[in-house]
Amino acid sequence: MRVALFLMLLLMSLLSRGLVAAKVEPARIQIKEQTWWVGQQVPLTVQLRAPGSFSGAAVFSLPEIPRVVIIKRGSPVVSSEEIEGKTWFVQTHDFALFSQQSGTVTIPEFTVRFSHKDGFTGPVHDQSAQVPAAQVKIERPPGSSAQDFLVTTDSFKLKERWDPQPGATEQGAVFHRTISQEADQVTGMALAPPPEAVPAGVWLYLGQPTVSDKTERGAFIGTRVDTLTYQLQEAGTWTLPAIRYQWWDPEKKAFGSQTLPVVTFQVKATTTAEAEAPVVQSNNIVYVWGAVVLLVLGLIFWQWGRIVRLSARLKQRWNPPTRVAERKLLAGCRKNDARAVEAAWQEWQNSQATALVLSSDFQSALQELQRTLYGASSAHGWQGAKLAQAFRAYLCTKQEAASDRRHELPALNP
Repeated sequence: MRVALFLMLLLMSLLSRGLVAAKVEPARIQIKEQTWWVGQQVPLTVQLRAPGSFSGAAVFSLPEIPRVVIIKRGSPVVSSEEIEGKTWFVQTHDFALFSQQSGTVTIPEFTVRFSHKDGFTGPVHDQSAQVPAAQVKIERPPGSSAQDFLVTTDSFKLKERWDPQPGATEQGAVFHRTISQEADQVTGMALAPPPEAVPAGVWLYLGQPTVSDKTERGAFIGTRVDTLTYQLQEAGTWTLPAIRYQWWDPEKKAFGSQTLPVVTFQVKATTTAEAEAPVVQSNNIVYVWGAVVLLVLGLIFWQWGRIVRLSARLKQRWNPPTRVAERKLLAGCRKNDARAVEAAWQEWQNSQATALVLSSDFQSALQELQRTLYGASSAHGWQGAKLAQAFRAYLCTKQEAASDRRHELPALNP
């Protein structure tokens, strides 16, 4: 009787521990419950739990939310906790959310993949878990429009630099303008781009913006640097309007603004004398070109079979799926077709055999594409020049890296 009672108690204890272990959430999201402002950094954390030490880096499939950007901050912090006498390893990841929509913003459930051991040793187990959905309340400052792109910060710095300084000049002159923004507790991706409107006699070339985030003694600072090149095509007086940057100070609950002044160019016309030299054609040149054409046609007819086979091999070599996707993406950028570019980007990613390491400029251009497709603004106004430039730069960097690896191979017969 006592043996049966002991076995029953032991079985109940094991079942109880199994139920407790089953209740341990492998992934949990935490957001401070308060009302946040549009454009303000909303810190959130995701905690991962495992019965053993973590191995490798966790991969988050962050959701796409209209007019919302979520970025990961810093490196994870590893700790442990005791649950019913069992030690669980905890990995805490910090994120920041920036929303341009107000009201209750819902973060849908998303997937995280990570690896861990059983205790400190043993084989590594891959695990997939769902981060639960969460909500955050976003409030729009009074007096602001729902269509305004709002920056929320208590510290904003703005400066510009001209090379050369604007003034009286001649037709065809080129001026370079650099606009730098810096804001506390705001990612550089959330800072406003410069306006693209210019007078009819001025051409504007926008360079790829430099966007970065840095942490200094716990402070999170975002920066954005835009380079604008103006070419004065026509003579006359041309005026660039003032550029006003506005932000919302959550501490003072007031708007702040800073304005870059109006710039005026007095452009003087230049005269160019073009001397037209008579074109003299000689009969001998005509005969020579005719002989060259006949020779080329004869060679083509003689080697037609080889040319067809060579053409087929070259077509197969120079038109792999990767190259086809690259051309589609660049063609979509030239046509400013955001949806075609998105489809080509997905096709190109699927053709890659290794993980992608993208530059901050490339990531910024892709996020601008995502904000255009899934944000409140129309996709018809998207310009593909920035993404095309970043994509070409990435391809060049990738080719240089491959070339360096080939040069590093040892000689076969040293």
